[in-house]
Amino acid sequence: MLIDSSVNVVFNSISVPSEGHFSASSQKQSSQPSQRTQSQKTNASQLKQPAEEIIDLDRMVAEVIQYFLIMEQKKFPVKRNDVMKLIPGISGKNFKAVIAKAQTYLDDVFGFLLHEFDEKSGHYVLLNQVIMPENLPHQDLSESNTILFLTLSAIFLSEGCIGEDEVWNMLDILGYKPENHKKLVTSDFVRQLYINLEVIPQSDPPKMNFTWGERATIEFTKKEILAFAAKIYGQPPEQFGTLWNLADKEDKAREAN
Repeated sequence: MLIDSSVNVVFNSISVPSEGHFSASSQKQSSQPSQRTQSQKTNASQLKQPAEEIIDLDRMVAEVIQYFLIMEQKKFPVKRNDVMKLIPGISGKNFKAVIAKAQTYLDDVFGFLLHEFDEKSGHYVLLNQVIMPENLPHQDLSESNTILFLTLSAIFLSEGCIGEDEVWNMLDILGYKPENHKKLVTSDFVRQLYINLEVIPQSDPPKMNFTWGERATIEFTKKEILAFAAKIYGQPPEQFGTLWNLADKEDKAREAN
């Protein structure tokens, strides 16, 4: 999926034939002169009221889609407030309409699911519905994705929480020098909501525990990550025993919901 080239054509490819424009208060026009005059007066009045001015829906949807795709390249969550800054002055109702149309386009064209965290957090992320880690050969993954999946699998293998020293040791054994990847793990993955950091009480100097972040829990299942780890270590996933059974149980419960 080539997002770079696709972003540049978003503005030219979106079409909303039946709802290309809408306003807070629509007016029906008639061919009768008296009614046309009244409509012109109404339109002139609307121009003086910013809250009721005509909104270009296509343009707004295109700008929102472009912004989501750019942020997805960095894997950063999108703040609702930042999206609203792209389309200032829009009403809550029209904002929801723009997001809904952007969501449909992102799904149909790019295969992304637009996920909104709970309303209080005010964050969105794009979830790739096409590629899952267990379906990818290890050599086809980028280095950063490999490190992400290794870290998430290490957290799960440690029953949901692992100390940073154990993570660095694991990466070092697998050929990823910790000094070259600390920013990626402790800054980028945290900002992307894949990993949470928690200070270990009474540690001096301060040490961190790693747990799964909110994005990881919705983008991957434990079973997918464990299957990936099994490929890395060259053994059947069933060899993980209890953890594999737990992952399988969680996966089935997730599908049931």
